[in-house]
Amino acid sequence: MLLCIIPFHTLYAQLERERAVKEPEVELTFMAPRNINLYTVHQVSKGELHYSIMHTFGEVNTGPRNLWGIDQGANVRFSFEYGIGKNISLVLGRSSMDKVIDLGTRISTLKQKKNGGAPVSVSLIPVVGINSSDLSFLDEEYLFTDRLNYSLSLPIARKFTPNLSLQVSPILAHFNRVGPELSLSNPTENTYFSTAFSGRYKIKPRTALSFQYVPDLGIVEGVESNLAIGIDIETGGHVFQMFFTTSRALHEPYIIAAQNGNFFKREFRFGFNINRLFRVK
Repeated sequence: MLLCIIPFHTLYAQLERERAVKEPEVELTFMAPRNINLYTVHQVSKGELHYSIMHTFGEVNTGPRNLWGIDQGANVRFSFEYGIGKNISLVLGRSSMDKVIDLGTRISTLKQKKNGGAPVSVSLIPVVGINSSDLSFLDEEYLFTDRLNYSLSLPIARKFTPNLSLQVSPILAHFNRVGPELSLSNPTENTYFSTAFSGRYKIKPRTALSFQYVPDLGIVEGVESNLAIGIDIETGGHVFQMFFTTSRALHEPYIIAAQNGNFFKREFRFGFNINRLFRVK
């Protein structure tokens, strides 16, 4: 009779198991790639297409004759974002305000982990915009380079609990040429900077309250702070966002550079976003 003896430490090694993902990533920090008007750290996956329609109306203090702003002052933006890799996507959008067409990319540089590791998620979002308005009424020629504007945002977010997520976003914007023909708060200033704060708090499994605050840092004369509050509703493949905001603008360069009203003087307007995610791969 043959007796086979296997060392104890060998048996122990064979029974040992390791997780396929040692540090799983935190998911759904935000419900959509946008939180009201600001980019979030929510990355579009490879092969996914995110389509959004964003809309703001006129100020509510215009009264019932204008249906509290619904009849006037509309600004519309639509955009497409496609994931070309695990941590990178391309964005193409168009806003009716100054008829700006923009092209950018979202790069996820860091993702929050559940079991220690990275405490926050970070994205880098460079964007270039082109003013496609008819500017032939101006005395001076408007070159192609004059029509360009640039922005760079760095969303940094943390999901503190299953319900609460907060984000801070330094934003830098530059307009190659400025003047009264653009919808800016200061027609003589080319460069703007601010640090935006935003967040959401889930009140139901598919519903969350949201906010954004883009303060005036006193760098550029005439710039005013932006404030917005809203509600997000997720219905399967759609995320509907309804909000009140002090700005007519719908994307970063104009959020920090365009005119803002005083929220407490009812100089705010109603807006909504419709987000839809498709799998096209």
